[in-house]
Amino acid sequence: MIPLAPSPRHTDSHDHDHSHGHMHAPTQRDAAQAASENKRTPSVLAWPAWLRIATVLPLVLGLWLAVWWANEGIALW
Repeated sequence: MIPLAPSPRHTDSHDHDHSHGHMHAPTQRDAAQAASENKRTPSVLAWPAWLRIATVLPLVLGLWLAVWWANEGIALW
């Protein structure tokens, strides 16, 4: 994209300040948003072994059954 040349009306030579001159205190919403951004979901590797097995085993069994069902009509030799 080609940058546009600044308009003669909007140059940096004007003599007033756009800042408020004071800082606002953080609101409760800002604090809650910052806290939620800092939260990280724990890794699956941090789960106990029984929970990892209980999560993965139904998926593996489902895939195994799907392959078995898809191959049911096909002769091996």
